Amino acid sequence: MSTAVDTTFSGRRLAAADRFVEQITAACHRDAGAGQALRSALGRTPVEAVRAHRYVAARLPDDPAPDLEWAHYTVAALVAQYEPAARPAKDRPRPADTDGQTPDDAPAQPGTRQERLRTGCLGAVLGRLDADAAKGGDNPEGPRAARLHALMREDLPGLHTALPGVMRLACTNGRLPDWAVLLHDLAEWERDSQREATVLRWSSSYYKALITGSKPGTGDTNESEN
Repeated sequence: MSTAVDTTFSGRRLAAADRFVEQITAACHRDAGAGQALRSALGRTPVEAVRAHRYVAARLPDDPAPDLEWAHYTVAALVAQYEPAARPAKDRPRPADTDGQTPDDAPAQPGTRQERLRTGCLGAVLGRLDADAAKGGDNPEGPRAARLHALMREDLPGLHTALPGVMRLACTNGRLPDWAVLLHDLAEWERDSQREATVLRWSSSYYKALITGSKPGTGDTNESEN
């Protein structure tokens, strides 16, 4: 008998993820050394990420599950690596380096958590990147679809080994995920119902964004009008 997919949108988990991302962003903004230490954790297990412990370990519950613990180390490293607001002010890119978009005038996140989980997830980010390649076909497939589908099949070590490369595809092309959503999605990877719900959402969000070429929120608006 197959296990039912848990499609519940957890407000508690997303709120906790928001707090963690805010704390990591603030720590990196205050101290360039924090960012350097956290970036050193990218692609490493929590045990190997020795320099990052002082910024991550105290913000975890006692005896965290392996997927929860690893998710926090990976997301903290990605925030330090790619999030403009996490850089000290003197190191932030100038508007000319970011197509005129700075952290202060970037598009606002969608208001509801359901919208955030759909439009801020990794699938939606890659779908928006691939939208130009879809060319309006009836059954479009973008160049990053294979990477996304391979990632969704990974076990916990494989996920965290492959994720930095997938994120590099997105972030170096100017498409940042909602970091709290990414943490939310990774935190219970070894719980089958949660992982199944996550990969289903990543896949559906990818193809919606691929077809519509939408910015965050467009897909939800279209659905509400049908």
